[in-house]
Amino acid sequence: MMNIKDPSISKEKYDYRLDLRQRVSYEKWVNFIENHKKYFIWQEETDEGRETLAKLDKIPESFREGIVKGHNKSRAFAEFNPKRSYYEMYVDFNEKYGMVTTTFMKPITKDHLRILLDMANYLDAYLLNNGTEIIDEKVLGSLK
Repeated sequence: MMNIKDPSISKEKYDYRLDLRQRVSYEKWVNFIENHKKYFIWQEETDEGRETLAKLDKIPESFREGIVKGHNKSRAFAEFNPKRSYYEMYVDFNEKYGMVTTTFMKPITKDHLRILLDMANYLDAYLLNNGTEIIDEKVLGSLK
């Protein structure tokens, strides 16, 4: 398998400058997650997310805005690991750049790439490795 680590979804290829002109639709991203709730869960719908929001008044005010923002359909999780008590895949909508980023706590499989490619296609965007390499059906077909 090609060396893929934490792929992203963007309307265009990018480098370290992240000077993107086109933005992924936040509304379409939310719809994709909502339509795939058998696989994904919003951060605010997890036990930990509900506890965090319930204790919001105990969190210093300077941190509250970031916490509320992060618990407002901007991060979804998948594949809960009960032995380790955490989700093994994070998918984030990056509002600043208008793109979707991922974080994996385990090796990425072809199945992971399949759902991310489905998401990218739904968003009329590219699934990218390192911001420059397009992962498409042809690439998926070549993976074991």
